[in-house]
Amino acid sequence: MNIKTFFIALNILLFVSLIVYSQNDVKVDLKKKSRTFNHPPMKDYGLKEYIYLSKDLPHSENKPWKLVCQMPYNCHFQPWIELESTEGKEVSLNSSNPLVLYLTKTEKYTTIAGKQTYEAKNWVSGEGAVYTIPAGVTVKSVKYRETGYDTKFAGSFECNDNDFNILWKKGARTAYLCMRDWFYDCPDRERVGFWGDGTPELNQCFYAFDSVSHALCKDLVLRPLQKGFYPGQQLEFLGQYGLWFYYMQTGDIKSISAVYESTRSFLFDTYKFGKKNQWFDWGKDIKDAAVMENCFMYIDLKSLKKMALLTGHSSDTLAINLKLDSIKSTFNSSYWKGNYYMSSQVTTPDDRANAMAVNAGLADSSKYEAIYNNVLTKYTNASCFFDRWVFEALCTMGKQEYALLRMYNRYKTMIPASFTTLWEHYDRWWASWKNTYDDASSLNHGWNPPVIILSQIIAGVSPVEAGWSTFHVFPKEAFLTSLKVVVPSIKGDIKVEMNKTTTEYSLNIISPVNTKAIVGIPKGSFSSIKSIEVNGITIWNGSYLGGVKGISWNGEDTEYIKFNANSGKWNFIGTGTLPISSPKSLPMAPDNELLLDKKTWSAWASVKDSLFLFSGAKIPIQVPAANAIDGDHWTGWRDMTRTQYPGQWLKIDMKKKQKFNKFVLDNTWAQWDSPDKFSVSVSNDDKNWGTPIATGEGKPGISVITFPMQNSRFIKISQMGTDTTYNWSVYEIDVFRTR
Repeated sequence: MNIKTFFIALNILLFVSLIVYSQNDVKVDLKKKSRTFNHPPMKDYGLKEYIYLSKDLPHSENKPWKLVCQMPYNCHFQPWIELESTEGKEVSLNSSNPLVLYLTKTEKYTTIAGKQTYEAKNWVSGEGAVYTIPAGVTVKSVKYRETGYDTKFAGSFECNDNDFNILWKKGARTAYLCMRDWFYDCPDRERVGFWGDGTPELNQCFYAFDSVSHALCKDLVLRPLQKGFYPGQQLEFLGQYGLWFYYMQTGDIKSISAVYESTRSFLFDTYKFGKKNQWFDWGKDIKDAAVMENCFMYIDLKSLKKMALLTGHSSDTLAINLKLDSIKSTFNSSYWKGNYYMSSQVTTPDDRANAMAVNAGLADSSKYEAIYNNVLTKYTNASCFFDRWVFEALCTMGKQEYALLRMYNRYKTMIPASFTTLWEHYDRWWASWKNTYDDASSLNHGWNPPVIILSQIIAGVSPVEAGWSTFHVFPKEAFLTSLKVVVPSIKGDIKVEMNKTTTEYSLNIISPVNTKAIVGIPKGSFSSIKSIEVNGITIWNGSYLGGVKGISWNGEDTEYIKFNANSGKWNFIGTGTLPISSPKSLPMAPDNELLLDKKTWSAWASVKDSLFLFSGAKIPIQVPAANAIDGDHWTGWRDMTRTQYPGQWLKIDMKKKQKFNKFVLDNTWAQWDSPDKFSVSVSNDDKNWGTPIATGEGKPGISVITFPMQNSRFIKISQMGTDTTYNWSVYEIDVFRTR
């Protein structure tokens, strides 16, 4: 066994051990808690029509065949089928998402004679269903039953840059998909209740869903801590990002009182510094855990002090203060290296560690520029789980423009993807251990943070007092020129709309009854500011003038000119000079084009249809050429004979001549299998191909290929390059004609 094979085998063993450990040690406790807190039942959305079928129904064939069906978004579902058959035929039903095979075997149904219906007994997740139909069976209709946690999408975020709108919506859908019995890490591969995944999922509930979702949040707050189960994740949860976040959103003193003693015990007695396998992040292995754990402990102790005062444990504050002082007094001398924080555990600075020093308040503002220039703009060790804290630190430092740019650049392959959820890893890249493409990473993982970052920090809507009796609106919109957000607080919906031009900054706020808003007009949005009016009356022209009932002065700092606003509707307008420019291009508007219907097409390739053994579980996945045109971006064709080599081809017969001038090769599922180099040719007889109509290099995930309008029947895509690491795949090809 060579060293590469050894490490791959070791990683598989560790991964499987993680799943087994997680399921054995977490699920039992969570099941007990689910019964204890009497969750509302799962919502049954009823039987629904698929939005796309790979065959028109009714349909039958004289050989076994597959029917591939699409839902409008990723969801929990049970496939349903109506058919006519003789007795004893076996029909199979499952999701097109191969990860579900980790937990849920493909369901099989044996037919009786005549007309009949069948609905799968177990729910699965995904964006498509696959029915495997025996020869001679007629499928008359198919549907799916969607179920899910009984909460509504009550929050929203919109801005003038649709890339961020897509991120918010995909983030909310991802969070919802990871809610059911408890907060899942993902609904397909594991369904484990890690504290790490649970933290951003809890956060997002208060900005994306209605108050019914708060029951799951309360469960996580009250869940008994588990010694040895990734203590770093529990440390991340026990301060302002978990326990205190929940309290500020709900004002639920009873739950905070219930967990005070166990939280204090964990922070003072259970947690041990410097232990291996604490787990702070999934990302690259340059993890400066020594700095991170000091930062999170400091954050947790500050929250513990507030909890002590809140719950009648004020006598504990002396010990808490001593522990806080011991961290603060040695932090800079131990870890500050002149331009960044770094411990002896690593040889290069870690973006995660330096971000947490900012978030914890252990890095004072004099260090911000050095951290920004030397670390946060140069390193991307953080996974999409931990980047939440990097984005936050950048905004704290006044670098919200770069926070948005970093968010866009890190999510740039997820934004245009046909998948409606956010993934476990950026670019499907397993940074830890293997440092390579990970086919078994989930494509709907709850730890992604865009919802909380965009609603709470970029839009700037956050509680100041527990239960939203007072909240602030401090936008950090950077280069965005408009945004609109709805936050479903327990006091009612808070609505904020911002628009800015070169001369005016408008901020409209609807504040619910029995709340007070602290509204900040951001100085950084202006090069010069002349006046501020509210509901048409000037209240500031360099100093506070007053004159509007329900509005009072709240002061001024380096970032904002601030006012108190009682409940009601308020329109703040700041006038002056505003620089309107952006380092990021706005996304292109969709082309006016027609997607050609593929239902009758056929496809074949330069190699025989085959399968591959999926992930460490060695699950056999069929990858025939027909998958490339079945309408499902989770299923695809792969050449499994060897890695990329010149001369591979995939052909498509459209059955008749058609006009077209654009292809989209979608390889998002097998992102790094995009062609090294490609050539596209067309023909009317599958013999005379002529000069290629397009050549180029594939891009990870999606390759868009345009060319002059063609009128042909056959299409041949050839792979002309070499890649010694990755196979060539086409997970879906879409063919378009400009209208």
